[in-house]
Amino acid sequence: MSGVADLLTAALAREIAEANIRVFAVTSPATVAAALAARELGAPDLAIATGFTGLDGSPVPGVTLGEAGLFTAGAALRDDPFDTFVLLARGHAGVAVAPAQLDRRGQTNLSGVGPPGHPKVALPGARGLPDNNMSPSRVWYMLAGHSGRQLVERVDVVCGGPPPASTVRRLLTPAGCFELGEDGWYPRWITSQAHELVPGAPGLGIELTGSEPVVEEPDPVALAAVKRADPEDVRLIEFAAGAQAAALYEAAAVREASAAGARSGEQRATAGPVSG
Repeated sequence: MSGVADLLTAALAREIAEANIRVFAVTSPATVAAALAARELGAPDLAIATGFTGLDGSPVPGVTLGEAGLFTAGAALRDDPFDTFVLLARGHAGVAVAPAQLDRRGQTNLSGVGPPGHPKVALPGARGLPDNNMSPSRVWYMLAGHSGRQLVERVDVVCGGPPPASTVRRLLTPAGCFELGEDGWYPRWITSQAHELVPGAPGLGIELTGSEPVVEEPDPVALAAVKRADPEDVRLIEFAAGAQAAALYEAAAVREASAAGARSGEQRATAGPVSG
């Protein structure tokens, strides 16, 4: 698990740093770690969007911190929520998302799995996927698995339509890094697991020729930056499942509650006694 988490988060960090974008919208602990690392890897002025109105936050990877974990350096620039979509529309932003389904045309689904109107699994809804998909901005799909249930020939519900042909869309999974081209997805690099995992998701239409670059270890410089950004390894939660994921989440929640309690105690001690 840590191997995949480190490989993909470090790869995302490097991609963000080299994408020439001004703003990156974080959506999870691993994307927070990647964005913070990207600042060290060549994008020191990268603004990190922590919500529709927070365009330049100071987040830390966390699971229970709420806004306290998004603005650790104090109040950040708050702006009109439409500005986020303006940045997307002008190609200045980037985001990494994990849709419930992604298909061979780059369409995404976060509404429901199963027949429209009668889904087997109901999900939160489209959220920002329509704007993400249709924008010229950089979009990554980072998934913990390479499964035929998530990577499909056609999504059950279209939340984000096929991206414009000129845009860059990349998929990061335990099988490697894949890019959407005119004829579908093709590998940029793969892992040693790709020859086992890729046939398990035939709907995506990826073809391996045997000539693809194979990457087994994370970029060491990028990984070091990721670990500095996420010293508690909160990112691992996204790449775990079942009891392991639950245990990691519980440990992170306990750790964060303890740290919050300690900070509260320090603040009371600094404030001194309250006069009656």
